[in-house]
Amino acid sequence: MVVFKQRLNLRLASSAAIAMATWLVALAAKAHRRRRRHAIGLFILLAFGAVICAGQPGNAQSPPAPTSAGNPPSGASPAISSGQSVSQPALTGVGNLPSEPPPAISLGQAFENWLTQPTMTGDWGGLRTKLSQEGFDFNASYIGEYAYNFSGGRRTGGDYAQQWTWGMNVDMGKVAGLTGGTFHLKFNQTQGRSTRADFIGNRLSVQTIFGAENLRVTALSYEQNLFGNTLDLKAGYLVMGDDFAVTRLLCLFENVAFCAHPQSLPNDSGWTDYPNSRWGGVAIVNLPHGIYAETAIQDVNPTYALHQNGLKFSLQGSTGVLFAQEFGKTVQLGPAFLPGHYKIGGYYDTSSVPGIANPQLTYSGRYGGYLVADQMVWNFEPGTNRGLIVVANATVNDKRTSQIGPYFTAALIAQGPFAARPRDSIGIGYVRDFVNRNLVQRETTELEAEGVVNPDLALGENILEIAYGLQVTPWMAIHPNVQYIGNPGAFTFTHIPNAWVFGVHVGLIF
Repeated sequence: MVVFKQRLNLRLASSAAIAMATWLVALAAKAHRRRRRHAIGLFILLAFGAVICAGQPGNAQSPPAPTSAGNPPSGASPAISSGQSVSQPALTGVGNLPSEPPPAISLGQAFENWLTQPTMTGDWGGLRTKLSQEGFDFNASYIGEYAYNFSGGRRTGGDYAQQWTWGMNVDMGKVAGLTGGTFHLKFNQTQGRSTRADFIGNRLSVQTIFGAENLRVTALSYEQNLFGNTLDLKAGYLVMGDDFAVTRLLCLFENVAFCAHPQSLPNDSGWTDYPNSRWGGVAIVNLPHGIYAETAIQDVNPTYALHQNGLKFSLQGSTGVLFAQEFGKTVQLGPAFLPGHYKIGGYYDTSSVPGIANPQLTYSGRYGGYLVADQMVWNFEPGTNRGLIVVANATVNDKRTSQIGPYFTAALIAQGPFAARPRDSIGIGYVRDFVNRNLVQRETTELEAEGVVNPDLALGENILEIAYGLQVTPWMAIHPNVQYIGNPGAFTFTHIPNAWVFGVHVGLIF
């Protein structure tokens, strides 16, 4: 009876999440014939996920507890494929007798192995493992995100965006004898349209992956670990934000306001987050008791954001350099060793930029700081990573030059909320991003000069999202969500009705 209830709860939870996401995409396919190809592709992925969830029994065995709350559960170990050999006992007697063939694997067992392996394409008949043993680890992934504005905003409707990522990491110790060295190469291709731009009119995108719609090199760098991983050095063409102010837990949400950094950092300075790379270097020092310190220097070059410059590597157009510093500590609280991360950091950008209150004035240098924290406060099952996690971050930026003023994020995430679905997540998050008061005052003065009495401009956006993270297989995730955008016209100083958005995120690891 207990097993029956677990399986029933599993199927109810899975069916509810899939039904909402499937309905959304079916509606999108009907409403937007000119983008039907993308919507149909996402619908197929969702239908595939629904079939898998409906056919899979609940796995009551939870993953072991990780060393940190910010790390997602690791995938299941790859099952033995039909191409791998099975050891046989030694034969005795005279002559070379034929060995017994390995036992045949049924079609059902092969399908089960495919669903539990860590990547969708598996071991490539043993080639992937062989290449890894020689130092070459290949990786690729796909993300598709649909967002449909069904109430408020400029008008109803939705858009689809997708992102392909592929690359490799080369273990230089195996290849060239440089122990602790790794060469990174990664590409990113983003396509699609923005629901924010086409239908809502707010500042922060309701689709995390929408950005530069082109092919980009996101990593061309060398990393060296020294002194037993006490010192980690990286240099080349890299994404500085991959190491600073990161809370990957927040990528449960689809709105870019959450995943995976406070958006005031790249919006108010030369700071870069994925997939935007620049020339630079990062040094990380790992100290005892879970303490670390890291420093970065990065080129600031606004021309890299132009559509035609996805493969640009020159320093032409550079306006300065950005220095970043972060200190952090990993903790394990109480007798249950509840994991958490606490980070504090800041940056200084040497670029000269116009002032917010008076664009005729130019300021040399801009700066900002941040606090980032996540802490598990309740463990659902001792010895596992299932638990309730509180996440919060806040930033402050240069009032002279920044458009976004203070920025706050708060979220509550239930990781592994059901024993039968230990790799799923449920989250509710809130973001408040303020318009710089100097900019509000300037706009108010201009409107009053035009005869507008008491303009009463909004001071910022309010973003609320509720999301369910359905881990269909170790290599497939589906995140249906609902988003609320309050004061969408705050940063354009226009009145736009508050918006409600249905969203769905699908991720694949190849």
